Amino acid sequence: MLEKFASHLENWKKVWFGFIFLGSVFNAISKEFSLLSVIPNITMWSFALGIFIGLIAKYRGKWLWG
Repeated sequence: MLEKFASHLENWKKVWFGFIFLGSVFNAISKEFSLLSVIPNITMWSFALGIFIGLIAKYRGKWLWG
């Protein structure tokens, strides 16, 4: 079971990084610029953007900026 979990993390690490780290950064930026009143569900969209960037990085094999 632990081996399967480790394998999953190894294969999907860019997606998880995008979801957790980039999503959190985008969410903090949106709150800093007070976009909460402009865009409904901004937290969901911030994390969705993070996971989208992570998925692109997974399938490209590298990050967008690298």
